[in-house]
Amino acid sequence: MTHSLTIKSNLWSFRPQFTNCKIAISALALCLPLLMSCQNKQTAATPVPATVADSVSAAASEPAAAADESYMKAPEVKADANGLIALADCPTTNEHLSVSVNDDHTEAVISYDGKPLQTVKDEDALVAAGGDVAIHYLDANFDGFIDIFLGPGESRTYSTLLLWNAESKQFIRIGTLGEPTLQGFMLEPASKSVIEGGSGSASSFYITRSQWNGQKLEQKEQLVVITMPSEYEANNVSAAFTLRDANEKEIASASESKTLPGSWPGIVAKYQLE
Repeated sequence: MTHSLTIKSNLWSFRPQFTNCKIAISALALCLPLLMSCQNKQTAATPVPATVADSVSAAASEPAAAADESYMKAPEVKADANGLIALADCPTTNEHLSVSVNDDHTEAVISYDGKPLQTVKDEDALVAAGGDVAIHYLDANFDGFIDIFLGPGESRTYSTLLLWNAESKQFIRIGTLGEPTLQGFMLEPASKSVIEGGSGSASSFYITRSQWNGQKLEQKEQLVVITMPSEYEANNVSAAFTLRDANEKEIASASESKTLPGSWPGIVAKYQLE
């Protein structure tokens, strides 16, 4: 009997320890999901590349991702007193971009930091044959991104305009050889207009003001300048300066450019037609 009581007493003495173990296990079971959740959040917040190659590839892609905000930003060029920007005012070099044109002017390779970025080709020619190709960097369509003008842009000289497309990350060629001719190319930032001017004959000169509709230039106005009164009738004008709209309806005519509306007097002065 004494032995039996002793055993019973020992059993009761172990009971509190078992109870404490059950409580500890229960607490651990409750905390474990919370601990796992914290671990997952920490892992998600600090991803580790699967391989060294992955980390190098990611680092290499950073300049391309930031292209629109860095090297594709258009150069800042101030308009002159007449509110115009001529090609001669635009830079011929860029910190990152460079363009090389082959001898027959059918291919232009655009590079970034010496590495080929894009090639533009034309079986006929990108620029009229003969002589060196002038290259200017500008914001031709007023979107804040850099564009490239190939060619001198002078009267009766064909040139090529390349617009940067932020969506495709490519330069888009505007028109084909001679369309638009891009003669006497200038920009008027205030009206977001492209000004082109070229001679029609020894006694006639035409200046157009166009604006962008997407990637297409649409003519808005044309100024006809006839230097010889004897040629008025042949050109269907009654004065030295005749301004017409896109439908060739006369807007104004004047014997002196200073009486023309808007910014036209300054445009005429830029072309030195008086």
